[in-house]
Amino acid sequence: MNILQKWFPFNHRKIREENENRTSFSHAEERIQVFCFPSAGSGASLYRTWCDAAKNTGDIDFIPVEIPGRGNHITSPAAASIDELVEGFLSVFPKVVRSPYIIYGHSFGAAVAFQAAHTLQERGFQFPEKLIVAGRHAPHMKDPNPMSSTSTDEEIIEEIKKMGGTPQAILNHPEMLQWTLSQLRGDLRTHESLKYTGQKLQIPIEAHCATHDDANKEIMEYWKDVTVEKFQVKEFEGHHFFIQALGTTYLNSLIDTIAQTRKSLS
Repeated sequence: MNILQKWFPFNHRKIREENENRTSFSHAEERIQVFCFPSAGSGASLYRTWCDAAKNTGDIDFIPVEIPGRGNHITSPAAASIDELVEGFLSVFPKVVRSPYIIYGHSFGAAVAFQAAHTLQERGFQFPEKLIVAGRHAPHMKDPNPMSSTSTDEEIIEEIKKMGGTPQAILNHPEMLQWTLSQLRGDLRTHESLKYTGQKLQIPIEAHCATHDDANKEIMEYWKDVTVEKFQVKEFEGHHFFIQALGTTYLNSLIDTIAQTRKSLS
């Protein structure tokens, strides 16, 4: 298994190792790539069904990102910080990006997505067409969720039950639960490493929120402060893991947003 397969395991268009590192490309490309970062405790499999659904579209490639310590990347040491995680991603990203692209992240993944977009911007890569964030407060705002890496196991369990999204089979299985808590606590430490020092993106941001999440519409509105371009917020019914719970309702809305972005490039 090569390094690209470790980072990008579920894309339906085969990714292969190439020597060329691209920093720019033509907007005449017919497809748009969407790099998706998962929430804390999750992996690229969170978005696998999106790849399957995109097979029926002619111009969208969802590319879930597998962070070190998960799935195909299970033997790799987990990143100690968001900066380290982004550096790892950027070491392979230029070999994969082949068309206009969007960066997407849910919860913890939204923090990684923001830092990745800003680092790409700072290093002279062709900018993403848009950053889409879901279920996470803006980087300059206080986290409304009380869960942290210093929370007790009991406190974390109580919070993940409240948020939903964790299968009951895991909650009822002591060994699986401890494994999940270990991964989640590590992601929380990585999440807490993000430092906001006034970074502003030069691309549009679209923020997605749920009606019953801590990161509600009022809180998600603050993402407008970290871009000099257009900002939009969309509200969906549900809780923290609304992007999975709503199934095709959310995915179809997301695909429509991506398609409109792709159309605007023509």
